[in-house]
Amino acid sequence: MSIELADVEAPLALFAEGMAGRYFHIAPTSEFAGRRLQLGTDQSALVSDTLYLPERLDAPDASAYRVLALQQLGHLEFGTYAFDFAEAQSRLPGLPADTGKQSSARMSDYEYFYQRFPDPTLASRVLHLCERIRIDALMLRHYPGIDRHLRRYHAHLLQRDPPMPVFDLTTALYALDCATLGADAAQLEAMDATGALAGCHAIIAGIRQAPGDVYQAADACIRLLDHLAPLLHQHQAVMPLPFDEELNGPATWMQREARLDDWREDLATLDRNLLAIEILEGDEAVAGDAEGLQDGELRPEDIHLAALQQERDTLARRVDMERSAIRDALGKNYPNARSFRYDEWDYLTHSYRRRWCRLFEQRLEPDANEDLHALQALMRRHRPRVQKQLELIKPLGYQRVYRVADGDELDFNAVIQARQDRLAGQSPDERVYSRRERVQRDVCAAFLVDLSASTDDPVNPVPPVYGPEDDDDELPDVGHTSPHAPADEPPPRRIIDVQRDAMLIMSAALEGIGDSYGIYGFSGYGHDCVEYFVAKEPHERFSRATLAAIAGMKPKRSTRMGPAIRHGARKLIDSGCAMKVLIIISDGFPQDSDYGPQRGDHEYGLQDTARALREAQEKGVETFCITVDRSGHDYLRRMCPDARYLVIEDVEDLPEALTKVYRTLTG
Repeated sequence: MSIELADVEAPLALFAEGMAGRYFHIAPTSEFAGRRLQLGTDQSALVSDTLYLPERLDAPDASAYRVLALQQLGHLEFGTYAFDFAEAQSRLPGLPADTGKQSSARMSDYEYFYQRFPDPTLASRVLHLCERIRIDALMLRHYPGIDRHLRRYHAHLLQRDPPMPVFDLTTALYALDCATLGADAAQLEAMDATGALAGCHAIIAGIRQAPGDVYQAADACIRLLDHLAPLLHQHQAVMPLPFDEELNGPATWMQREARLDDWREDLATLDRNLLAIEILEGDEAVAGDAEGLQDGELRPEDIHLAALQQERDTLARRVDMERSAIRDALGKNYPNARSFRYDEWDYLTHSYRRRWCRLFEQRLEPDANEDLHALQALMRRHRPRVQKQLELIKPLGYQRVYRVADGDELDFNAVIQARQDRLAGQSPDERVYSRRERVQRDVCAAFLVDLSASTDDPVNPVPPVYGPEDDDDELPDVGHTSPHAPADEPPPRRIIDVQRDAMLIMSAALEGIGDSYGIYGFSGYGHDCVEYFVAKEPHERFSRATLAAIAGMKPKRSTRMGPAIRHGARKLIDSGCAMKVLIIISDGFPQDSDYGPQRGDHEYGLQDTARALREAQEKGVETFCITVDRSGHDYLRRMCPDARYLVIEDVEDLPEALTKVYRTLTG
């Protein structure tokens, strides 16, 4: 039975978060391809904040994915990445002596361990096997509910790939893999023509019966390698071992990442020590003068300070280089984001690329250098005018209230009743009017702002100014300021500045009329890295944090609109409001590095965006696209529903146009 990761990804993410206490992205191993780091024989890995699992799994049922996920989380919970080579040396008497192989300070502790053996790739392979046995044993002890799922999946694997006769090192290692899955030890030994497995099963059984820490797995690895040593010499005469992926596998880099945290703590300690010495430096200098030191003579404290400063600088360089190497191997991570996968429409094949795009949702980081007082003044200046326009909207929730003391119409039933009461000699009820009263507007709007790199362009580019002495044949370099331009001239106003101001003005007005609204930005690079930034969710009140988040809108990378529109529509549908409005504000057509088979071909992106807008309309979401691209008519009329787009000639008109669009859509 074939199970697809896309079918279980959402509940699997909840499962992983519940087990580990924090969120993990769930991604297929295909997204890991292309990096210099390779996945091991498990074809699954925990890398930083992401669980990589097979895109499609041959398994009896979907619970096999939970088994794989829990095994990878077990490496984090049960100390696989806490391995320390110095600790291993003190606890493992059987560890071979240093072989003199070349090493580096940036090698992981695991790599130091592997270098002690004649064939490091074999050592890596065997340690990985022992650690997998230990993790499974601890997993069954701490989470007994996984027992039946683990046994069923292991039985399925053994049935699919049964044990084979053992006649060399490769088949011996395969037999040990079968042993980790629960294959009968007697059956494996009966198929062993080398005799190497006789002592191996006792070692494996020892790990299962009393699983300890990672050093127990390392000790078992050393003893297993002793049993396999005769086969290693025989195998090396034929071909090298095909297990390079384990030597440089995810566990090695995750251990290096854990060690990097220790280095950062050491660096912080050195900084504190240096600060303490500098504080006392003045007093020590006075004391040195009292001792009669000659000019230029260094005190012992100065020598110590120089050595400490050199140690600090060396460690800082090591931390920087190690951080770069880890990010290069593990890829960019999103520690405070959640990820979602969306289909993408391929107009060339007239079908969807299922779960093709990965979108990372994260909060916008505030800009600490932004003047929030100036932005607050902008909101106060424009709020009355914009709010007055929006208050003209005919509310969706008007209802007529009868029998009131004043109103815009007479309540004829109340008038007739009052007339009858008076004829009957009774005091009539004076509440003979009716009026329309507004109930709460059931509207939710989402403003989706394009944060592509092109929004960094100036609103009105100023041509360079040249003086009479400038040679027409030797123009200044592009981007250089003319020597005749005022030095204190403020920086030009950019498209992103106008978009940000428009969001602030709309926020001020919408807070006044009480509509629910969210403000988001989108960018990214590539189908597996679409970025969706949250400045404000519909259920949140506007606050200083919201103001700072909107101020933090900055130009970023590309414009992949399709998944951003689908995610915005999903949020609106989840709001449960009767009217749902999605307004996209952009400065150009949709484009990305792989938005189509050929880079530079914009048709694919247009077709996918048009399909995303159509999907939103079919789900009850009213959409509207606003662009400040003067050539927008060429593609918006093909991309958007009729009368659902607007091209703004002057970028500064965006706030006013946005107000009119919102009033039209929700009125």
